[in-house]
Amino acid sequence: MEYNIRYVNRRKRRIRAAIIGGISTVVVASLSIVAFLGRFVGTFTVSLDTGTVKLTLAEESAFLTSTSFLRVNNLAPFEEYTYTWFNDEYSEDELDNDISNYKIGYHYASDGTTIKNVKFFKYTFYLKNVGSTKAFYDCKIRILESKASNDKRKLDDTLRVMVYRNPLNGSHNKKIYGKAVRPRTNEQGELDYRPPISMSEEMASYLSQPFPGYVDDTFVSGELIAQYKRVEIAVSEVTRYTLVTWLEGYMSGTEAEENAPIGATIKLGVEINAYEN
Repeated sequence: MEYNIRYVNRRKRRIRAAIIGGISTVVVASLSIVAFLGRFVGTFTVSLDTGTVKLTLAEESAFLTSTSFLRVNNLAPFEEYTYTWFNDEYSEDELDNDISNYKIGYHYASDGTTIKNVKFFKYTFYLKNVGSTKAFYDCKIRILESKASNDKRKLDDTLRVMVYRNPLNGSHNKKIYGKAVRPRTNEQGELDYRPPISMSEEMASYLSQPFPGYVDDTFVSGELIAQYKRVEIAVSEVTRYTLVTWLEGYMSGTEAEENAPIGATIKLGVEINAYEN
């Protein structure tokens, strides 16, 4: 029954996307097709360099199995998705916790079966101070590898990374990152390099839809997505990280499956360096 409801909802959105696509073909038509855009190759990794302090990682809040290295292997190919659909499909609790972890986010076919390509990738891990003194750490979220398609396009431009970083029982606090684009002049008269999260202000106005806004911050550099410096963590304190990544369909401009960047791949990783003072 759950699959049927999800399919009905998906069907309504696909019909809606097809209607909008008739008005604005280049940007929106790509959201109503299955385009195999590549995959996160090899692994998604989280590594911890503890130095002189004692921090540990786990995929579950109970820390039944703790480690200094986490890895996810063999993710299926990605299909384009859009931020505007998250509110329709998933609650904040589903996005920012360890329920099902990275096993959610697949598309469903008309007969209810799963299509083995991914709408988005969600991964939650926990960081705990198991030492006898408070510690500090730096956290970097990186693009470890990015391979272009045959026509030299990469997935970096359409990649969106939404990061939740909260205490174990804290509220849902998130930031969205995207690659810098040609600057615009914002309301303060400053150059703003942030891309829209999904559709542009002009398109939202044209389609009479709410503008989703701009990403909270641009990638720090070509390979460094985000970094958190000198984060304090008390003894026995647990911090929950959740990363939600997707390829934003409104940014790609692909009109059909054959125009997608076939073969383009990207690999992400998280690096944590801990120290006492």
